[in-house]
Amino acid sequence: MSGQLTLGVIGHVDHGKTALVRALTGIETDRLREEQERGLSIVLGFSWLETQHGIVDLIDVPGHEDFVRAMISGATGVDGVILLVAANEGVMPQTREHFDIARLLGVDRGIVVISKADLVDEAELEATIARIAAFVRGTQLESAPVVVTSAHNGLGLGELRATLEALTMPLERPDGRDFYLPLDRVFTMRGFGLVATGTLRGGRLRSNARVEIMPGGAPATVRALQIHNAGTGEALPGQRVAVNLRNVKREDVRRGNTLASPGFLAPTRRINAELDLLGSHDEPLRNSATVRLLIGTTEAMARIRLLDQRTLEPGGTALVQLRCDREIATHAGERFLIRSYSPMRTIGGGRILEVNARRHRRFDESVTSRLRATAGGDPVAILAKLLSEAGTQGVAIDEIGERLGLTDEGLEPVVHALDPVTVDDDRLVERAAFDALTQRLVAELEAYHRANPRQRGLTAGSLRSALDDAPAEDIFRQVVGGLTAAGTIESDRGVLRIAGFDPLAGLSDRERRVSGEIERTFLDTGIQPPPPMSVIGGDRGKRKLFQLLLDSGQLVRLRTYERGSNIVVHAAVLEDVERQLRAQYPYPEKFALSEVRDLLDSTRKYVVPVMEHLDAAGVTVRLGNLRRLREP
Repeated sequence: MSGQLTLGVIGHVDHGKTALVRALTGIETDRLREEQERGLSIVLGFSWLETQHGIVDLIDVPGHEDFVRAMISGATGVDGVILLVAANEGVMPQTREHFDIARLLGVDRGIVVISKADLVDEAELEATIARIAAFVRGTQLESAPVVVTSAHNGLGLGELRATLEALTMPLERPDGRDFYLPLDRVFTMRGFGLVATGTLRGGRLRSNARVEIMPGGAPATVRALQIHNAGTGEALPGQRVAVNLRNVKREDVRRGNTLASPGFLAPTRRINAELDLLGSHDEPLRNSATVRLLIGTTEAMARIRLLDQRTLEPGGTALVQLRCDREIATHAGERFLIRSYSPMRTIGGGRILEVNARRHRRFDESVTSRLRATAGGDPVAILAKLLSEAGTQGVAIDEIGERLGLTDEGLEPVVHALDPVTVDDDRLVERAAFDALTQRLVAELEAYHRANPRQRGLTAGSLRSALDDAPAEDIFRQVVGGLTAAGTIESDRGVLRIAGFDPLAGLSDRERRVSGEIERTFLDTGIQPPPPMSVIGGDRGKRKLFQLLLDSGQLVRLRTYERGSNIVVHAAVLEDVERQLRAQYPYPEKFALSEVRDLLDSTRKYVVPVMEHLDAAGVTVRLGNLRRLREP
C-alpha cells in the first residue's frame, strides 16, 4: 500500500456522518460520553479505512452550528471531502456552510454520499438526488461520484468502499526539510504523558526530533509517534499523527498551537493575503472590518485592510492585509477562513501570500502588483518582483524559499531563470540594481575627487553613507571588492579612490620638491618625529604643503589622551608598526607597553602616543596594563 488520503466527512447535523463512518470502518468516532448520550458530535472524530491502494483517513466533523469551529479544524489539511446529505432532508444550512468552507480551503476532490436512503421512497430519493446535483453544479464536486447509502441496512456501503478505492491514489505532497503540524487535540495519557494530534504538513516528523511549540516557541522533543494506533518512527506529510512530547509543560501546549521544525515558523500579527468573499454574503465587506480569522486549528480576531479595493462586494476577490489581535504562527500558501464577528457565520476565505508583512498604504501599486504576482503562483515573477522591490538591500535566500514555499532544490531553477547576483552565499540582489550600484559608486568617487582634488578619497563608511538609499553592508562590500579586483578603484590605507588618482598631481615642480622633502623628514624619523614647527618654521608655503600632506593622509596627526598633543608621523610608519605587532603578537596574544618599546627600539615618550593612537583607531584594544590586537 503506497497511497494515503485524508478525507473530511462533512454535512448537516444529524445527517448520519458518524453512523456512516462507523459502518464503513467499525470505529466509533463519538468518544465522549456526552456525544454518545446526545447522539451529537461535539469534537472531531478520527478513523481510517485500509484499501488495496493505501489508507483513507476519515475525519468526522461536527455538523451542528455551535461546533462549526471544530469542523474547520477538521477540514484543515484534508485532501478531499465526503459530502453527506440525508435523503429525507436534502441540502440544509450546515450542508451549505460546510461545503463553502471546503471550497474556500481549496478542497477540489471528493464524493457525494446520500445517507438514510431507507427512510424515503424511490421518488423522494430521485428528487433529493436532483436537488443535490443542482447544489453542486459549477463547483469542484460537479463531476464527483454520487453514492446512495444506508448505515441502517448496509445499502451502498460496498459501492462506497469501491469508490474510495478509486480515490486512493498516491498524491504529490510537499516533502521539504521543515514540517509543521497544526494541533487539533492535546491531552495527557497515563504512562505516556503529553500527547498532541493533527494532520502533518510540509516535511517528515521523526521520533526524537526537536520541535518548537508555536507561536510561543517553547522547545520540546518527540518521545514517540503513533499513526492509526500503531507506533512508528516517522510520519509523512498528509498523515494523521499522534505525537508524544517530552521536556515541555502542559500549559505550553494547547489546541490551536502549531508544532514545527525549530526556526521554521515565526510569530506574526500581520499577514498579506488574497481574500474571496462568499457570494451568499448579504453585504459588502468594508475596510477595517473586524472578523474572526481561522487558520489551521488557530483562531484570532483580525482587522481587514483592503489594499486594492474600497469595498469588497459579495462574490469578489481582493488583496488584503490582516492585522491579528495576537501572535499566530502560520506559513505562506496556507488557506484560511473568515467568519463574521456577530452573528458568527463563515463569510469568506483565501490564501496567505506573505507573513510578517510590513504595514502597507492602500492602493500602493508596487505592493499590489507584487501580491498579484504571488497570488498568480508564478515563482519567477514573484522572485523578480521581490528583488526589484528590495533593490540594493537584496533578499535573504531563506526568506525567498519561505515566500515561495520552495525547497532549495525547487528554488534553484527559479533563481537561475533570473540570474541575480549572489552575495555571501545567502543573499540575492537583482543584477540591474547591483550594476547600477556599481556605476553610482564610481560616479560618487569621481564627483568627490572633482570637488576635493587634494583629498585622497573617501573611507568605505563615508562612501556608503553618501549613496542614496545606502545599500546593505555585505552588498556594498562585494561591489567594492569587484571594482578593486577590476582595477577601477583602489584602497589606500582604508581610503577608497579612483585608480591612479593623485591628490598632489596639481602641484608645481617646486611644490612637489618641497612636499617631498617634508614627507621624507617624517618618513626617516619613524616614530620619533620632530615637532612640526621645526620642519615648516614660519614658511607659509611649507605650512600649506604640510597641511596638504595631512589632508591627503600621507602624514597622520596622532590621536592621544593628551589633548594638546601635536605629534605627526608618516602613514607608512604607522603601517609598519601595525605590521610588526601582528607578526610578533598575533590575536589574541596580549602584550605590555614595555614589550612594544623593545620591539620598536624606542622610548615611552614616543611609544605611548603611538599605542594610544592605535587604540583610538581600533587597531589595538587596551586591557588594563596590557593590550592585544582587535579580533580580525
